Amino acid sequence: MLIELEPSQFSRCAKITNPHGHLEVRAIIGGNNPGRVFVEDEEKPTSGLVWLGNHDGFFFIGNEKNSEFNRKVSSFIDRVIAPQAQEFGLEWFECFGNHRGWEDQIKNIFFGREMQTWNQRVFTLPKGKSVIPGHANPGEGFSLIRLSPENFNPEISNYPFWLKRVCEFWGELDSFFTLGFGYGILRNKEMVGICFSGFAHEDMHGIDIEILPSFQGRKLAQLMARSFVRECRAQDLSPYWDCMEGNKASEAVARKIGLVESFSYPGFEFAL
Repeated sequence: MLIELEPSQFSRCAKITNPHGHLEVRAIIGGNNPGRVFVEDEEKPTSGLVWLGNHDGFFFIGNEKNSEFNRKVSSFIDRVIAPQAQEFGLEWFECFGNHRGWEDQIKNIFFGREMQTWNQRVFTLPKGKSVIPGHANPGEGFSLIRLSPENFNPEISNYPFWLKRVCEFWGELDSFFTLGFGYGILRNKEMVGICFSGFAHEDMHGIDIEILPSFQGRKLAQLMARSFVRECRAQDLSPYWDCMEGNKASEAVARKIGLVESFSYPGFEFAL
């Protein structure tokens, strides 16, 4: 069996985390965002599995050639992870490697399972590159706001929906206001979309963005994302945009505001 670390122990995995890899892993190991970590050695882990706090996937970290860890992880997922994941309504085990060495090893670990794979793309804003200017008016009846305790509150008609969304990443709203930031679009008392720091570590902020279906196609995502990235540039922060390859709408917004592709990586999944 693998061992689950307490959050106070996550720092033991700092040395086995790819410093140039995925923001989500660094944010959890660094203690900013909630998540769970499973390892083969509680005191001196050399390999691990990080479960994102928003239940949006698992990352393999550390030494991909650790035979003890690799031997245990598949059955551990079946016996421990799968039942818990199904309680959250998850039907698939989605996983990624925190460095390139894991890509072939994941295939070996889960050999015999019917796996699907796809690619993710990460976009960032290089130092010295400016945000591409764009139209700033969201349209009549719509207003752009910066999320704060004063305006992101129960006075918003659909506040519970958006509160749940933010807390999926941060656990509690206070953590978001302390470590992250974001923007929203209001129409009367209804929040029709938000763009916020989903994960954050040091100077890097991951962009999470959502628009209610009935308000998509109005360039609201582009407006909020451009405001978010402008603030990143003003505060000397680095925006991080991760989207599935083939998500043309998401990729188009990233490129239109000036982000450029930084790296790509494969994802793997199988039914639980």
